[in-house]
Amino acid sequence: MADGLVADVLESETIVDTDVHLSVPEEELAKYVNTPYDDWLRAPDIQLKSPEWDPTMGGKVESRNLLTPEQLREEVCDALHVDYPLLNVFRNLSRLSQTDAAVALMRGSNDLLLDRFLDEGDFLGLATVATQKPDLAAEELDRVADHKGIVGVFIPTTGPTPPLGDPEYDILYEAIQDHGLTPVYHGATNSGFDVGFPKYNQAFEKFFTAHINAHLWSQAMTLTSIIAHGVPEKFPDLDFVFLEAGIGWVPYMMFRLNKEAAMRRSEVPLLEKQPEEYIRERMYFASQPLGEPINGAHMQSLLDIVGTDSLLFASDYPHWDFDHPSELATHLRARFDAAERSKVLSENATEVFDLPI
Repeated sequence: MADGLVADVLESETIVDTDVHLSVPEEELAKYVNTPYDDWLRAPDIQLKSPEWDPTMGGKVESRNLLTPEQLREEVCDALHVDYPLLNVFRNLSRLSQTDAAVALMRGSNDLLLDRFLDEGDFLGLATVATQKPDLAAEELDRVADHKGIVGVFIPTTGPTPPLGDPEYDILYEAIQDHGLTPVYHGATNSGFDVGFPKYNQAFEKFFTAHINAHLWSQAMTLTSIIAHGVPEKFPDLDFVFLEAGIGWVPYMMFRLNKEAAMRRSEVPLLEKQPEEYIRERMYFASQPLGEPINGAHMQSLLDIVGTDSLLFASDYPHWDFDHPSELATHLRARFDAAERSKVLSENATEVFDLPI
């Protein structure tokens, strides 16, 4: 599709971007974090730094920050034709071994989001939680969740021990449900994969290898855990959103979980349905990274299996590998009607997050 036609199509659609990162330098976040962790953030060797891979390819990959509402309007709303960006302060707090530090950064991240972007009422965002202390994460939601701009809860999936379906997190899910919010799962590579997948990771010599496996591993582990522990049954008002793993892994998980649950029924006693039913009825998957099959018809088959009812648009802006809306729009326009396109670009997100739009 010609660039001009793509732009026309995007301008005519309402677009909700479910994964826009406020990529905030440590020194900026430190302004919102209480002592002593404001100084700890400014230290050169803190745990939030990347491991020994080279994500920047020797400095060739540009690192961009998204710090102000003006930047957001210019770079996301105007340039990408996004009407409603859902913002998160991207920090993989779940990998931190210092629990008190993770809790301090959780609170600071939410204060930054509210102060800089949500208090004026123009934007919508996801509250950050630190999963090391589910009770304190629940208390944090009591503090911030009633703000009209908070529509979901950003939960890092790379690093939590035990995995996120474990009953120790029930207090957090109960708080999410009580506040009418949506849990949103997001993995990471260079700020958590070294913790979340340590054994094989020791043999990964290149960022290429880690970047392919990290998000897939952490999201598949999380999905398996919440199904195995019956989280959808225990919290019937919750839907679940998975960001930044694409959709290619979803059919495998649906069908594999069906088979295992049928063979080992005694190990999943809380399930009242087949896993595939929970996934199709209650779970949503963001498009980014969309994937690039050689045969375009294979993308259609994948989209058919996952279904337009379960698909959300996400760009992952401002990360270097973000997806422009035109990439998904081209596939949707070629293979789906206007009603189905609208579901993916805005209506599904409006439903799952109960957006005021």
